[in-house]
Amino acid sequence: MGNLEPCGCYEGQLGGISRRHSFIDFFRKQGNIVLPVSLGDLSRGYSRQDEIKLETLCRAMGEMGYVLHNLGEKDIGFGPQILSFLSQTNKVNFLSSNVKIVSPFPIKISQYVIKERFYSGHSFKIAFFGILSKSLFSAHALDYVNVSEPVKALSPLVKQLHGKVDLLVLLSHSSLEESVEIAKFFPEIGLIISGHNSDEPEDAIYINNTPVVSPGMGGKYIGVAHYSINKNVVERKSVEVVPLDHTYKDSKEMISLLKEYQQQLVDEDLLSKTPQAPLPEGLFYVGSFACGVCHKVIYDHWYKTTHGASYNTLIGVGHQYDPECIKCHTTGYGDVSGFLNYQKNRNLIDVGCESCHGAGSKHIKSVKNDYGTTGESNCVICHNSEHSPKFQFAEYWKKIEHPKETPKKLLKTLE
Repeated sequence: MGNLEPCGCYEGQLGGISRRHSFIDFFRKQGNIVLPVSLGDLSRGYSRQDEIKLETLCRAMGEMGYVLHNLGEKDIGFGPQILSFLSQTNKVNFLSSNVKIVSPFPIKISQYVIKERFYSGHSFKIAFFGILSKSLFSAHALDYVNVSEPVKALSPLVKQLHGKVDLLVLLSHSSLEESVEIAKFFPEIGLIISGHNSDEPEDAIYINNTPVVSPGMGGKYIGVAHYSINKNVVERKSVEVVPLDHTYKDSKEMISLLKEYQQQLVDEDLLSKTPQAPLPEGLFYVGSFACGVCHKVIYDHWYKTTHGASYNTLIGVGHQYDPECIKCHTTGYGDVSGFLNYQKNRNLIDVGCESCHGAGSKHIKSVKNDYGTTGESNCVICHNSEHSPKFQFAEYWKKIEHPKETPKKLLKTLE
């Protein structure tokens, strides 16, 4: 599933549950039978915001008609209590053929899921398996989890269901290479969807006529396997990966759900609850206006840049209470004395002087104190591959580079 929505930091972003819902709904309205499935890892971390996001994504899958979610190592890392709650309160089946969780909390996890549908008077059955690679779980080993070797776990299940259903599908939460090896071992499996590879999708690989397809990570693309029923025989027509771009409009249902998500962040005041890291040597943030007292020419230039209006861009989309967004749109968020919320730290909104140069309290007290220099390493903290994939330091630097200050003008200001 990936991100709830594109963050909006640049044009042409892909993904989001609203576009995904519109895509799925489009196919349903054409009279197709659609069985959406999820490959695992609904969130990247384990913070309270990640928990809220996990619950929101599970609700979104239920509303979109997803039939199952294959558990990934990140999902399992949330612990038995959360998994128990989600597995019993959501419409989506949790799937794993090679993971067992020992817990006092009841957790509903299926080794396989069979879905039967009817089309033009004919019945067809699809069996779904799901595996989690042991190599991915080794770094997250927990005493309440037992992960079997995928091939060993799949062997009796494939033998049991082969010939009793029309199609066997494997959701493989593993590397593409491991998925290919599984395809070689199980020619009975008709389709393998591999979900733990690179961010970008890869062309389908055919092993013994079994397509192994990887739709990428982060929910930017959606894999589509198209089958038809011909005289009670399931025939594969095509397997492709489609980018979820602006072609697909945002669905009203998902927009409503996203607003609920943002409201929950507000209600729980997650901004103020984010841990703050101490600054070295007693430094603290003072805000860009304090810098402008002496550096008026630079301040006036900064104020007209996109950095100087970055907080307002969040207000425009209703994300000003979202910790994931705030960090790169304010000054010092996550540090002691840095931005916490608008009411307490109005002077620290926007990407200010100290976002690049560091906390400026010592420099304010005495201009003789050296102040932090900046460069590309500071920029890429926020201008990373996800939020700013077209970032070129030299090109972007021209947009924010300070005007020159002459010592004479600066001295006159100080006087």
